[in-house]
Amino acid sequence: MQSIELPKTNAMSRLSRIILGYLVSFLFIVIPAKAQKEAEVYNVDSSLYAYYQRCQEHLLEPVVLSMSDTLFRMATGQNDQRMQAVALSTRLDYYYYQANNEDSIVFYTNKVKQFAKEIQQSKYYYFAWANRLILYYLKTGRSNIALYEAEKVLKEAQAKDNKTGLMYCYNIMSQIYTIKNFDVMASEWRVKEIELTEKYKLENYNISNTYAQLANYYTMHHQPELALEALEKAVKTANSASHKILAKLTYVEYYSEFRDFPAAEKILKECRELFDQDKRLDSLKKRFYRTEAFYYQRSKQFAKALEAAEKQKAEEQRLNEYAMSSEQYRLKGEIYRQMGRPDEAVKFLKKYIEADDSLKIANEQLASSEFATLLNVEKLNAEKKELMLRTKEKELSNKTTLIFSLIILLAILFLFLYRESRLNRKLKASESELRNKNEELTYSREELRKARDQAEATSQMKTTFIQSMSHEIRTPLNSIIGFSQVLSDHYGNEETKEFVNIIKANTDDLLRLVTDVLALSELDQYNKLPTNIQTDINMICQLSIEVAKMQKQDTVEFLFKPEREKLIILSNPERISQLLANLAHNAIKFTTHGSIELTYSVLEAEKKLEISVTDTGIGIPKEKQEKVFERFYKMNSFSQGTGLGLSISRTIAEKLGGNLHIDSSYTDGCRMVLTLPLVYAE
Repeated sequence: MQSIELPKTNAMSRLSRIILGYLVSFLFIVIPAKAQKEAEVYNVDSSLYAYYQRCQEHLLEPVVLSMSDTLFRMATGQNDQRMQAVALSTRLDYYYYQANNEDSIVFYTNKVKQFAKEIQQSKYYYFAWANRLILYYLKTGRSNIALYEAEKVLKEAQAKDNKTGLMYCYNIMSQIYTIKNFDVMASEWRVKEIELTEKYKLENYNISNTYAQLANYYTMHHQPELALEALEKAVKTANSASHKILAKLTYVEYYSEFRDFPAAEKILKECRELFDQDKRLDSLKKRFYRTEAFYYQRSKQFAKALEAAEKQKAEEQRLNEYAMSSEQYRLKGEIYRQMGRPDEAVKFLKKYIEADDSLKIANEQLASSEFATLLNVEKLNAEKKELMLRTKEKELSNKTTLIFSLIILLAILFLFLYRESRLNRKLKASESELRNKNEELTYSREELRKARDQAEATSQMKTTFIQSMSHEIRTPLNSIIGFSQVLSDHYGNEETKEFVNIIKANTDDLLRLVTDVLALSELDQYNKLPTNIQTDINMICQLSIEVAKMQKQDTVEFLFKPEREKLIILSNPERISQLLANLAHNAIKFTTHGSIELTYSVLEAEKKLEISVTDTGIGIPKEKQEKVFERFYKMNSFSQGTGLGLSISRTIAEKLGGNLHIDSSYTDGCRMVLTLPLVYAE
């Protein structure tokens, strides 16, 4: 069973959504309490988790392929990328446990890796690579290919400093060296995996199995204290039924090795009951029979030990796994020896030696084939490097050709310049004509001056008109607000208050629009704003906060963090207050939880003052961070506001000799940064 944690696909059809809805409703009814609890632990929708558990029950059957597709569609409908990844991994699991279709295993390994890369979930990327593809190579006896592939995983994870990838790599390395019978090296890799997991608090779904394997190593090397400590951690970190059963089986081996047979028998009985109750554990029956044979051998129940060994062999054949038949002979020979049947013992031990020799020869041949494959890979890499070298040589040749071409072009340019010098002499003859043209231009300039004066007069008329209209509009708007409040006080029911609030909100928006239009009109008259007024930065910031606090929601905290106790500069306090009010209003509008922080920094070396307003709101996408300063631009056309506040603020900043921009490096909300010239007041 793999861990729970996949791309967004196109929306399903209406009919599919209806069917899926009925299915989800049905699952909510039949989900057992245990599954619901596990779903809460894994932070996944209970209906998805329940269906995932059904997939696990049929993991060794072809029907799981269509079930995994259904799980993927269900996860897509709920926009759960983790469960999408799990659905793809379930399909990979089916082919992995069948172990007879390498093309499908490689295909779905790459598919899971690609999907995990798209959704930035390295967990599934390395799970598919290490715990499925490399383990498949191990199951099929290709340990050298597995080691070669594991080295690739290790290099990639180290290059990216991906701790999750390193964790999976350490785990698969331990399994490779276990297969190669290098128990000490295997245990060292397990310890490295555990240390990495604990140091960085990684989400290691299979850490329980690692503790169990380490406990088995300590048990076989007669270190009971260390074995028991590892076993306790295996039980404590078990995340699934498979983890729990593997920990219990390791306990059986521990008690059997140290001759506590009643305890071993008790746990073995519990394991039998779990296998009967949970079909998801079918893929672990081989391990159960192996543990059972070990217990019966140690407790001298030899007939049962032989029976368990035969069941183990049959399970290996059923799963198409690389069966170590020589070990079967050795086990049976050892049992017959303990039974006092030397003839049978010699017979099976002889078969063990013969099979072991044959197996070694086969392994040597297989190793030769593996190394031939690796050499071919290296050959392909060498050919790739040679091709790249040829490409670079060709590029160099092209650059040389380009240089010669440039030399020729420069020569042509020289000739062109020489010709141009001759033409200049001819142009001198046209100076009289140019003088006439200059006189005409002088006349045109006079006409242009008149047009400019007329435009300035028109602009002044526009400003006067806007000011008059704003005054005429504000008067009836204030009347509307006043009379709506009277209505609210006179008719104090909730519906009336709601209508009054709607009227007030819309009139406020209209008043803000009028104010903003008037501000823009006024600013357009000046190239620069006066900056010779004593300006108390701390006082201006504090006043802006006090005004803003009346508008913010109760769930938002407004903070002011001055760098200095007192800072007085030469600038324009009125315009700075207007600018900060706009920034505070904008932050409040898009921040419903968290905080809004106003602070400043004195940049002495650059002779600048930097004031920032930082919020924990929804933020502004990078592609829209310049557009928001355009006039009448709104990220959401349905949101409140005029779309002028930030445009006005930038205009003020620029006419004060500064700048206003968005800090794109801040990603927890939005940070507006105002930069002003730093001129201390004497």
